[in-house]
Amino acid sequence: MLVLLISQFAGSILSSLALHYQRRYNALHNSVYGLSYDTTILSIVKSTVVLYTVLSYQFNPEVRHQLYARFPLFYNSWDDIPVSTPLLFAEGLLLLSHLRIWRQMSLYKRTRHTHQGFSLIALMFLSLFIVVPAVLTLYLAYFNIYHFAYLDHLNIMWVMAQIVGSLVFCSQICINWMGSCCAGVSSRSVMTLCVANAVRWLGYMFTVWTGSVDFWAWPFNATPIVVVSADLLGLFLIFYQAQFIYFRHKPTLPKQSLRKSSFV
Repeated sequence: MLVLLISQFAGSILSSLALHYQRRYNALHNSVYGLSYDTTILSIVKSTVVLYTVLSYQFNPEVRHQLYARFPLFYNSWDDIPVSTPLLFAEGLLLLSHLRIWRQMSLYKRTRHTHQGFSLIALMFLSLFIVVPAVLTLYLAYFNIYHFAYLDHLNIMWVMAQIVGSLVFCSQICINWMGSCCAGVSSRSVMTLCVANAVRWLGYMFTVWTGSVDFWAWPFNATPIVVVSADLLGLFLIFYQAQFIYFRHKPTLPKQSLRKSSFV
């Protein structure tokens, strides 16, 4: 368990450090040209939903009683609920880091190019995987339809958040492809994110290989290995774009500020 917790915590701290590198890169260039708005928004939504579900698991007495009733062999006391406080702190720090990136995107919005912004695809994706499940499951839980409990709502929202988290880098890959360059993406940030997810992945592999943690004792707020693997794949694709496909390619898409000025 200790190796898993350390690797997860280190991965989250390294992810926050990577966002610090990206934020510093944006500030040095006074620009967010080439950064995906969808990636940042999806990351914010994912972290927010994860914090909402984990805090409910940790502090909501009703949820805990439902856990005790549903899984009496695994959870029968307050200390049995596997929520890690350090990982909770790290997730909050990660959310704050994403929000600071979003603040820069608002400050430097005139530097974005014509394909940057919150897309209709991302809006539909969030509606389908976050808004609709949240409204529907809360309705079912509130009226206790088909014995649907608040715990079921939290479980479903946690799964939806992990689905969102596994696809956050798809938009950045598409932005790079549409602009035929990786301008605006900090190489140090990408490499640090790769290391962060590699640490998480190795921690999982060691824990599974040694069999040191029973499946019901895995922390609820640990990033699942499916999400870690998907993030690693997305980051490797971004790295491949930056270092091989679009290496030394110059930005070609006009900034939105220039596009607007042409109509004046």
